[in-house]
Amino acid sequence: MPRNLRLAALALAALAATPCVAQHDHRSMVPNGCQPLGTHKVGDTGCYIVAQESMADPPAGPLYWHLDTFADARAARTARGRNGSVIEAFGQVWLLTIAEESWRPEGGRHVATIGPFTPPTDGVQTATYMVATTDATMDSLPHSHPGPEVFYVVEGAQCLETPDGTQTLQAGEGSAVAAGVPMKLYGAGDTTRRALVLVLHDAAQPAVMRNPPWKPKDLCLAQGGKTPGGAISQPEYQSAR
Repeated sequence: MPRNLRLAALALAALAATPCVAQHDHRSMVPNGCQPLGTHKVGDTGCYIVAQESMADPPAGPLYWHLDTFADARAARTARGRNGSVIEAFGQVWLLTIAEESWRPEGGRHVATIGPFTPPTDGVQTATYMVATTDATMDSLPHSHPGPEVFYVVEGAQCLETPDGTQTLQAGEGSAVAAGVPMKLYGAGDTTRRALVLVLHDAAQPAVMRNPPWKPKDLCLAQGGKTPGGAISQPEYQSAR
């Protein structure tokens, strides 16, 4: 069933959480970070940029990421509105759109609306879209983004650690993280994670910033008891209109 995924404010989170990833003896890094546009092949493991769109005139007010699927790329392109991108990933054709909360395309199947989040600048922005396929034992390097990062988990699960704690997302769930927040992403559970990712950033800056002045505590790998340091609150999930 489609879901409307509302982001609870990260700054208000101070919740105790149980561990979100089982401890593994051997963990590995996502190969080479996120790869450039044009390098993704179906079935590849890792993180790949699959589309980049310039956004010179964002909607006024809070922004939301809308995810819709269509029978084919032609139908998705016909329904595409301002600030929309069409990609093929995980066996489906997706229309990915940044718009106000009430926006809907003509046709297709509405999968999720995730937000709100705030654009990083009033100037020209770039929407960088990525697909990620990672094993449950794969982690990212610590990093941050110069704009909000928005996740939607298609299959599997993930755990995200930031200075505020941890957040777990299962298949069919999504959330957004504010600009500049340092983070480390961990595979979770026992199955392959497949996710769609948006980073909305100033066009003059790269989508990813390496080596933030923060060291993760590997809270996602904690065993037993409460996770120290608080936790990022989970989004609120409601049926999409």
